[in-house]
Amino acid sequence: MEKYRISEHGMELSIKFGNYFNSVNKKHIDAYGKNGADNIVENIVETYKEIHYQLASPQKNNNVLLVGKVQSGKTSNLELLTALAFDNGYNILVIYGGYDTSLLKQTTDRFRMTFDATGEITYDNNAPAIFTTDDSNQILSIDDEIMTDLLENNKPVIFVSMKRPVALKKINSLLRRLDKSEFKAFIIDDEGDQASLNNAKDKIKDSSATYKEIVDMKELLEDPMYLSVTATPHANIFLDDWSALRPDSIRLIQPGRGYNGAQIYHLYENEIVQLVSEEDHEELANGNIPESLWDAVNYFIVASAIKRKKAETQKDRYSDMIIHTFREVSQHSSIYTHIESYIKSMKASFVYEDEDMVRYLSVLEACFNKNVSGVIKSEFVFNDIKAEIANVVKKTKVILKNSVGKTTQGNENLKWHKIYIGGDLLQRGLTFSNLVTTYFTRWATNGGNMDTNLQRARWFGYRSKYIDLCKIFTTAEIAQEFTNLAEIEEDLWDQFADVENGTLSIDDILIQSENTKQNPTNKQRVKYKKVSFKNRWIKQKYLVNDNEKIVKNNAELERLFESIQWKVTTAGSRVGNVTGKYAYFDTNTLKELLNVIQGTFDYDPFQKKALIDLLGQDNIPVILIGDEKNPRYRSIYKQSFRIKALQQGADSIVAERITYEGDSSVLIDKNQINIQVHKIVPGEDKSHPLTEKMQYMFAIYIPKEKTYFIKGN
Repeated sequence: MEKYRISEHGMELSIKFGNYFNSVNKKHIDAYGKNGADNIVENIVETYKEIHYQLASPQKNNNVLLVGKVQSGKTSNLELLTALAFDNGYNILVIYGGYDTSLLKQTTDRFRMTFDATGEITYDNNAPAIFTTDDSNQILSIDDEIMTDLLENNKPVIFVSMKRPVALKKINSLLRRLDKSEFKAFIIDDEGDQASLNNAKDKIKDSSATYKEIVDMKELLEDPMYLSVTATPHANIFLDDWSALRPDSIRLIQPGRGYNGAQIYHLYENEIVQLVSEEDHEELANGNIPESLWDAVNYFIVASAIKRKKAETQKDRYSDMIIHTFREVSQHSSIYTHIESYIKSMKASFVYEDEDMVRYLSVLEACFNKNVSGVIKSEFVFNDIKAEIANVVKKTKVILKNSVGKTTQGNENLKWHKIYIGGDLLQRGLTFSNLVTTYFTRWATNGGNMDTNLQRARWFGYRSKYIDLCKIFTTAEIAQEFTNLAEIEEDLWDQFADVENGTLSIDDILIQSENTKQNPTNKQRVKYKKVSFKNRWIKQKYLVNDNEKIVKNNAELERLFESIQWKVTTAGSRVGNVTGKYAYFDTNTLKELLNVIQGTFDYDPFQKKALIDLLGQDNIPVILIGDEKNPRYRSIYKQSFRIKALQQGADSIVAERITYEGDSSVLIDKNQINIQVHKIVPGEDKSHPLTEKMQYMFAIYIPKEKTYFIKGN
């Protein structure tokens, strides 16, 4: 058992790691390896602790926003968080498991497997009793006696509800008739930015149906811990003060090692993005299949054959493709008919080994030569994969993923190579663990909304083992907008980290609006407006991990700094204390500094772009924060080696007590670029500093005017 002191409230929080935690953690080790499981443990223990700091504060509500990345393993974190809660006295969980039956089933099955609750509910074991709103008889038959018996037998109860008013009403009706005196409940709102928020026009007086049921549930459970989980919190952070779902804190769910997100796919001109013509989308709208889509289907077959060839395990042999072009079901059916006919024809040719097979192989070889990455071509030639191509063709199934395609969706887990065609059902919540090829041309003419567009990026995920095979066929406009979106997401993630560490409030979050036509979210949900600011910090996020490089960088900088005549500054202090030393660097001296900075920003490609603004500048103030001989401690996320907060915030949250306004206020000239240099010692906590990783880190102030979206009223 670990104990944490909550000094603000004079109470002690004890966290017990019991059977539920140990069981789920073991499953995670089996599934993700020790490092992956440790990353989840690190996330969840810290999150659980911080949530209970908040619950103990009378000044804060019980709403917590948990932010992850698209398809980064948020559910695994929720599993362990649930296990930890059950070990520590919580006995009721209500989880909103999606907006449709597919997502509800995915969530229900996942939690049943994780908690060994796949059989009939009995009192003979401690597996949680899991009830779902798609079985009304289960819900209707529960009474006080059953609930008392379950809880007295140390059997927590999980209600999995579809996020629709009718389903939520079932849970609320149940709660109204039960004795809740023994309940210690919490709510997990998965995809908490979807459907949950109040869409009524007058949000003070009126409530949309789903929002109303969620508010009623919170009242029935007497304001429980409410965890809103999403990868796209653009609406949640702008919620009005009177919203019952407005979060009082943000916690980040860090992705594990091997996660491939926006930077990997969209930042560079690389072989992953295959551009298609805007006219191809119009051709699809007219019922025709453009050459680029045939090219994508052929590439999927080729890439799947290579994936099978390289497979180390049975699981590595699977592959998926997504064709996401329109919302309309009729358009899906037309594409399905063409693709299904093509695959059937190809299958027949391989069965009979006729002239058509020779023709198809010729087409696939041309696709191999045109589209396969240079890395893969250094390992294989086309003849190496011919046998696997025959297997892929034989085992490829086309699935119509919409409301009319249910007959094609059966036994999905038994299908090896799947081509999904659909719209809304392909853009949120569903996980495609073996996605190799995406054909994506759906885009709103006005740019659409950032949260919706980001959720459509189902190609994000843990694909490191076969990233050289992954390919997205899309238009130049969409590729550019996703590149912009990736930069916006990185900037938002930095701000969330600042909120998490107490150096920024949720109400002060900004969303970049330059270089994109996209809005943050639907204006029916929240109000926001555009503003312009001139101050912007580019902060180094990732530490250098290579010890040799650290020693080299430190030596170069210290040699440089010894030659500088420094002056002291009191900038940022309200009482005249020295806050740092500074000097103006000329062009030559600045170049020496930039040589080191460029290397330290290798893991920050978006931030590294800011260095371009420094080139050709002269007489830039460089500021050493603190005493370089006595470096400051900074905590890090262990798995990613990412710093939690480089710049220290103000020394008090009470305005009248502030004597130091924070590192971001230590500026020599607000009208030009300033460079801060921080010498830090990283670590998981102060009692375990990584002294061998002591290094200099950088924050760059850019006085360039930029436009942002902010919370409106």
